[in-house]
Amino acid sequence: MSKKIEFQKAVALRKKGLSIKTIAKRLKISSSSASRWCKNVELTSEQKEILLKNSRDPFYGQRKKHVLKQIRNKEKEIKRELSKGIKDIGNLTKRELFLTGVGLYWAEGFKKDRRLGFANSDPKMIKLFLKWLTECCDVSIELIRLSVGLNLSHSNRIEEVQQYWSEITKIPLSQFQKPFFQKFLWKKKFSDPENYYGVLRIRVNKQLKLFRRIAGWIEGLKLTVSD
Repeated sequence: MSKKIEFQKAVALRKKGLSIKTIAKRLKISSSSASRWCKNVELTSEQKEILLKNSRDPFYGQRKKHVLKQIRNKEKEIKRELSKGIKDIGNLTKRELFLTGVGLYWAEGFKKDRRLGFANSDPKMIKLFLKWLTECCDVSIELIRLSVGLNLSHSNRIEEVQQYWSEITKIPLSQFQKPFFQKFLWKKKFSDPENYYGVLRIRVNKQLKLFRRIAGWIEGLKLTVSD
């Protein structure tokens, strides 16, 4: 195609309101050539508005392909690192489980009163803590008491929520104590409130000696950190 024909086509496309980059790609010419040939073409206010809108649209033209490629690459990287992380953990030895549980109690366990306790809303963390109690601390399931903390606006779901936690923990409802309700009103509206199960509080009866031992374990962990 001769330069003259390319020039005429570039001008014609510009008059239709196409962007310089689009014209350059369509005619397989450089953006600088397209810009130089079309610099005297006057666009309507409507065409200018469309071009401005397209320039701000992250999915316009080739940008969409580029953005989607970036998203796919990021998703692949996340999955790759997640798989590596899972492989790094592997199966815990009893010693590793013991130390993990001490760390959990240090972070989330009850320390101010004289009764062993733990609270969290993550089902996996709850199960890990119970595993630590029974396997590393030799706590009998029969000594464990559970109670649900729920926002007052969900009080009508309390039976459903307690059943949920009973199935998660494999602890019967007979070992659940009176629930406690948070009386403040949420300002935020959640998209899936039916998946809200509050906080589960774990208490263990007749374990003052273990409670004091856990305090010692935590102090032992603290000593591993140099000042």
